[in-house]
Amino acid sequence: MKIEGSHTLAAARPRVFAMLFDPEVLKRAIPGCEEITPAGENAFRISMKAGLATIRGKVNGEIRIEESRSPEHYRLSMKGKGMGSVVDGWANLDLTETAEGTEVRYDGEAQIGGMIAAVGNRLIELAVRKALSDFFTRIALEAAQEAAPTP
Repeated sequence: MKIEGSHTLAAARPRVFAMLFDPEVLKRAIPGCEEITPAGENAFRISMKAGLATIRGKVNGEIRIEESRSPEHYRLSMKGKGMGSVVDGWANLDLTETAEGTEVRYDGEAQIGGMIAAVGNRLIELAVRKALSDFFTRIALEAAQEAAPTP
């Protein structure tokens, strides 16, 4: 399955780039994320609850930063297991300054096997797009909270 898209965030590019590497921000932003912890240089372990159709459960995986050019680009790889399924994929993220803040363009690909694959590509793609939309909505809220002056 291939996925691509973009979201514009009302925050400076260096801040957005830093947020996308911050485990605490990612834990709050990734739908279903229960834990994300460093696992060596440029790697994180992730544990999350997920579900698709009637298949629900816990997923454990690893995210590895393959290349990084702050504050404009990074590439990551992902592997995960859970719910009788496996996921293996990669994604590129490119950050560009705009008049509104920062545009994050992403493209990637994932191979999905097991029970989730049996649900069908169309349903999987809809679920991934929804999760990405929720993720960027939460990242936007994080950016807005940080930009707000403290009383």
